[in-house]
Amino acid sequence: MNEGFLGVVRLISVALQNVSFAVLIGTMLSDMWLSRRASRWQSGVSRRLLTTMRISALVVLLSSFSAFWAHCALMSESSLFEAGPAVVSMLKETGFGHAWLVNCVLLLVVLVLLLANVHKRGPYAVVIAFATAGAALARSNTGHPVDAGTFSPPVWADWVHVLAISVWVGLVLVAASIVVPQLDKAPEDDAPNSAAFVQSLSNAATVALAMLAITGAYNGWRGVNSPVNLWTSTYGQVLVLKLALVLIAAALGGHNRIVEMPKVLMSLKGSHAMQSRVALMRFARVLQVESVVLAGVLIVAAVLVSSPLPGTSS
Repeated sequence: MNEGFLGVVRLISVALQNVSFAVLIGTMLSDMWLSRRASRWQSGVSRRLLTTMRISALVVLLSSFSAFWAHCALMSESSLFEAGPAVVSMLKETGFGHAWLVNCVLLLVVLVLLLANVHKRGPYAVVIAFATAGAALARSNTGHPVDAGTFSPPVWADWVHVLAISVWVGLVLVAASIVVPQLDKAPEDDAPNSAAFVQSLSNAATVALAMLAITGAYNGWRGVNSPVNLWTSTYGQVLVLKLALVLIAAALGGHNRIVEMPKVLMSLKGSHAMQSRVALMRFARVLQVESVVLAGVLIVAAVLVSSPLPGTSS
């Protein structure tokens, strides 16, 4: 089994891990916001969100395992079927293996609590939140930033970066595919809750984008080290592509916030069903395009993680 195949397996696994983790966070936040006001409509949407939460938690766990196994096979220059000893050695002897194991244990805790349907009970909700954030921190200790040391400033910056991009991408994906299509079906009594969700979505995405810009600039500069490396290294070129996609998504999000969202909020607070439907359709279309672009950002991010830093060998 050649290195090219193993590299593809690892790349696909990391991309799937990125997307599923973002969806996990997006569904958690969406369900929390919608649950501020209980209703029959809200309950139906929350059931869909819970199912998506469970699936995404399982997928992120399995894809993490797949990426780790492929990585061990690559490092030991063995096939997937012969990588068992390398996996055991990595888990026992390396910080990378220890951090990966912590990540998986925390994700397993999240999955078990979601399957037990206790995610809305106070103490368990706090455990899920901390376990999810902890899993992201553990993962940040397995990438390029850990070269500066475990729990070093670059690792913390990467952790904030991972959470910020997961919040933004996850919320857009979940809103575009699950929540917003259901807003048109919400009864009039649920209009205030729908409007509050749209406002929370926009506010959270804006804050996440700001954090993403700050930490992305820091991480990007540390990675390329010199402006020349943006054009002369694979890492730099992939970083530029990621930045271009983020800017496109930010422009789409800005359009929705400035142009479409005020119309949606006004229509939801009014009594004109037709106007509400048209405003939601426009808002949803932009969200759908933005979600495709942001999915591309996560895929490019997977390539970036797998790319050697300028001046290092692959």
